Amino acid sequence: MGTWGQLRRIESQLIKDLEKTTIAFLRLGEKYGVSRQAIFAFGRKRGIKRPKREHIKECPICQGLIRIAKKPHSDFISSQTIKKELGVGNTDIGYHVRILRKKGLIAQKFGRLRSIKSEWAYQIYFEKRLPVGSIGKQVGLKNFNSIIRKHKASGWDVPDPLFKYDRNERGIRLKMLRKGEGGVAMDKNTRSGSDPFGVD
Repeated sequence: MGTWGQLRRIESQLIKDLEKTTIAFLRLGEKYGVSRQAIFAFGRKRGIKRPKREHIKECPICQGLIRIAKKPHSDFISSQTIKKELGVGNTDIGYHVRILRKKGLIAQKFGRLRSIKSEWAYQIYFEKRLPVGSIGKQVGLKNFNSIIRKHKASGWDVPDPLFKYDRNERGIRLKMLRKGEGGVAMDKNTRSGSDPFGVD
């Protein structure tokens, strides 16, 4: 039947949705089983003028991003985790993130972290008293120290680590390493690259 055949069948209802509501093209496409581009083209071809809407207040994705951005250390939540929490899968959230950054409703760094392993490492970094090298090994990152330096140089607000060596600790640590007791314990999930915090 094709896209236009599908839209002709529900034309009157679709016109009503376009003229009387502010439902996003994406949501309308999902409702009628076509792409957002097809909905946009349909409305444009018929000269339909949509009512104005306050995008941020009415957009569930924007509201979800604002909610996540209020969490502690939210700049260090990966884009993968953000999408999973919003339930949007592979949907491009960049459009919504850019609007919110421009409005100053989320931080400029929010949503820029791509690596989920870096997210896991930062979670431990913020919460545990462990050396940076040990954290990297625990999550499968060989260069976590370099990642921290890079983020700091780029203006990310990375606090100092909770772990600090003192002389006694350094001596104990060296003795443990000589005895082969200094490794970081990892379960089979961590060794296989799975999320130690239960995040896929």
